[in-house]
Amino acid sequence: MPRSRPAAGSRVFKVDVWRSLMEVHNAVLREIEGALAERHRLSVSEFDTLVNIPLEGTRLRELKDRVVLSQSAVSRLCDRLEDRGYITRAPVDEDMRGASIQLTEAGRKLLRGAVRTNAEVVERAFADRLSEAQLTSLREILDQLQTPDRPEAGGTIR
Repeated sequence: MPRSRPAAGSRVFKVDVWRSLMEVHNAVLREIEGALAERHRLSVSEFDTLVNIPLEGTRLRELKDRVVLSQSAVSRLCDRLEDRGYITRAPVDEDMRGASIQLTEAGRKLLRGAVRTNAEVVERAFADRLSEAQLTSLREILDQLQTPDRPEAGGTIR
């Protein structure tokens, strides 16, 4: 027997909506993970790291602020990407502990293909299942949630 929906506006309803959002996110993310691994031999964390390195390069500590990993995890991930020839890491003259991260040509080529794969999966598994009006409404809702409404919120939610 299907479970009944809780009354709109109730705490149970609010938690149920949140749970549904997480379930959709996890399902789409699993599809992205599978496609990136199969087509490009990349994990989602590796993809997220590569896509957050600007063409002109970035400092390692700035990269850490762009991805959802700890500083040590980003550093280890960059070690692996460097070993595979996708990035270079160079010391920063004015900061003995700092490092500058740059995509290699192989990294840029890999990233171009991975970005296309990510977009294809997002369209197929998520966006194409909604109308343009629904996507627009969802965008507006998410924008509202990303706007800090408290002084201590400190920026956008990733």
